[in-house]
Amino acid sequence: SRRSRSVGRRDRLVCASSSHDGMTARIALAQARCKMTLLEKNRVVTREGTIVSALPHYSRLGDILFEEQPMASSKQGGTAAAAEQLGSMSLGGRGNDTEPAATAKNGTPAKKLCSACGKESIALKKCNGCKCVWYCDKKCQNKHRKEHRKECKRIKVELDKRGGKLDLGIDKIECKRFKTELEKRGGTLDLGPLEKPPPREECPICMHTLPLHTKLQASFACCGMIICSACDYQHKIRKPCSCPSCTERVLQHQMVCGQPAQKPVPRTCDFCRTKIPNDDEILVYKRKRAERKDPRALHDIAMDYGHGWHGLPMDQAKCIDLMRQSADLGFLCALLKLGNYHHGGEMGLKPNREEAIKWWEKAAEGGDFNARHNLGVMAMKDGDDFASMRHWRLSAAAGYRHSMECLIICFEKGWLLHADLAEAVEAFFLARAEMRSDNRDTYIAHLKKTGEYKVEYDY
Repeated sequence: SRRSRSVGRRDRLVCASSSHDGMTARIALAQARCKMTLLEKNRVVTREGTIVSALPHYSRLGDILFEEQPMASSKQGGTAAAAEQLGSMSLGGRGNDTEPAATAKNGTPAKKLCSACGKESIALKKCNGCKCVWYCDKKCQNKHRKEHRKECKRIKVELDKRGGKLDLGIDKIECKRFKTELEKRGGTLDLGPLEKPPPREECPICMHTLPLHTKLQASFACCGMIICSACDYQHKIRKPCSCPSCTERVLQHQMVCGQPAQKPVPRTCDFCRTKIPNDDEILVYKRKRAERKDPRALHDIAMDYGHGWHGLPMDQAKCIDLMRQSADLGFLCALLKLGNYHHGGEMGLKPNREEAIKWWEKAAEGGDFNARHNLGVMAMKDGDDFASMRHWRLSAAAGYRHSMECLIICFEKGWLLHADLAEAVEAFFLARAEMRSDNRDTYIAHLKKTGEYKVEYDY
């Protein structure tokens, strides 16, 4: 109407005549509203089995920024529901190879998450090999093929042996011990929905989840921060120091990328930008933070005493005492190492299986994937195969490949339902996608080119 057009012109005139500060405030308000709209609409299913925002860079460890909603169970009842929930169109097959789409409890199509790009949709297509993961199209599948190939091949071989059946059947299980345990459970193989694992620590620079292997992480005594080695490598390339190691890295980077080498400058911390301390200064920094009961500093000094690093005398009793102080403050690395020391009889301790399990359980409750995997191994030795598979599903959901291999072995024996395996495989690749970035791929390529890469870095 004429009145609405005049009001619109008046608003535009007011906006044009407003001050620069007012315009900036309105732009900030609009961005905040847009961000809240994204938080409300763009929700994805993560490996923890909860619905959270699709914007990972706005999340921080320990902060509750989004309202989490419980996800509907992906299984309704064993093998029959396993085939039902694998819906949509298969990839790699013919155009008419369709399966019924999975549905939620309210009857609407259940949304899935692409394992390559992370896009959420109800029209994703299933991998025709393992029948566990989902993709937007062939492009996403080919992009993810290198990461997915190993697990997909093993699962597909087993499915081919079964003639296309997803599950082997209880009658064909050969292990007598497992059959006895199965009878005690009432003859059901269903492990139930995958539990929500605790969140893992992020790199404070790139905001991606820290890599699993400690050799792909870098720690700094000045500020006590741990970042990924990829961010540390980028910092060294952009700001190299004059040491022979950094000079060699700059020359290698220049040869690979064709970029000119920069003038060496004093090495600084990637996070706080202070000058990298020497061995004497490192110990001073650690002791200052240990006096304030910093659990990471207590753990680091304990390791220095245990191995005689940074000029400290080797004192295993002092190491264990400081390690227990750090563990009492909830530091996961200290809890894991105390369990390892008790299990292997290291650092002057006698082998004690019960103590090892106790410390590993505390570490696993906090989200340590190594401790969770160890608990699965101990449960398997005790004859509790179902408990071991539950532990391995949780550690696999954190992206730990060793646990995923154990689950595939259990699936090949017929102990694990395909639906339970598919849930773990999907969470496994989502967790590993959170740990990947272009800079990390560049750093891995650099390690392979220089011969420093090791196979265990991929676990």
